[in-house]
Amino acid sequence: MRLLHSPGRRCAGRLRRAAVQVLACFAASFSLAGHTADKPAAALPAHDGQFDCLIEPYRTVTVRSPVTGVIDKLYVSRGSMVKEGAPLVRLDSRVESAAVDLAQFKEQMNGQLESAEGRLQHAQSKLRRKSDLAASSFASAQDREDAEAEVAVGRADALAAREAKQLARLEHAYAAAQLNLRLISSPFNGVVIDQAMNVGDLAQPGDSNSFILKLAQIDLLRVKVIVPLAYYRRVKLGARAEVVPEKPLEGHYPATITVVDKVIDAASGTFQVRMDLPNPKGALPGGVRCTASLW
Repeated sequence: MRLLHSPGRRCAGRLRRAAVQVLACFAASFSLAGHTADKPAAALPAHDGQFDCLIEPYRTVTVRSPVTGVIDKLYVSRGSMVKEGAPLVRLDSRVESAAVDLAQFKEQMNGQLESAEGRLQHAQSKLRRKSDLAASSFASAQDREDAEAEVAVGRADALAAREAKQLARLEHAYAAAQLNLRLISSPFNGVVIDQAMNVGDLAQPGDSNSFILKLAQIDLLRVKVIVPLAYYRRVKLGARAEVVPEKPLEGHYPATITVVDKVIDAASGTFQVRMDLPNPKGALPGGVRCTASLW
């Protein structure tokens, strides 16, 4: 006899088969997830020899006046490129210029020296005549001694005149040096990065007083790198390195290791390395983060 399945029994069978399939899929997923979790994650690729760094100006100087004076002229402003020896600031120098002119005139004065040398020549000629006359008994010994005394006085006067001439020369040099202090020139090729004073301001020496300008040398840059202690034996003076500045700057720039710290920072277990990076065209600015490849 053929048994007929009711619709309810057929529906229940379908539900059981669907449940089995769901459980199988869940078990497979669980097994796969467990296998993936047990497998160790792949480590990030190590960039051996590459370290974060900072590109800085090779040196920065603060320009202050060596003497007290009113600023008469500023030859540069913030952002100006300057050459070594180029004038930066001139202070009012009318008094010093007058002192130089006076000292120069005194140096050129020759009347006192020529007068003293003329008297000395006359005294020497007189002494020769008196000596000849005394040898022939036509002049007394007293006359010869008087002539000798005149020669001695003439020599002293000539010496005093030459010393006065030398003193005038030194006074001229001193006055010129005082005048030169009124003109401040650039100590290197660089750029003006700050300006604190203007024409008419009173410039004074000393760190407690306001500066006039700040300069940075960027035709040669300095790169600072912090390196872990584990690499200490591998860093050598004079070794070549490659520096890559952060975006949007581009390019790879050669640098040379010039300083390796001899004292380790115990707190961080690191040491500092410094490198010189040529920058003759000023393509790179200072104060930029970078990556350095030391080997």
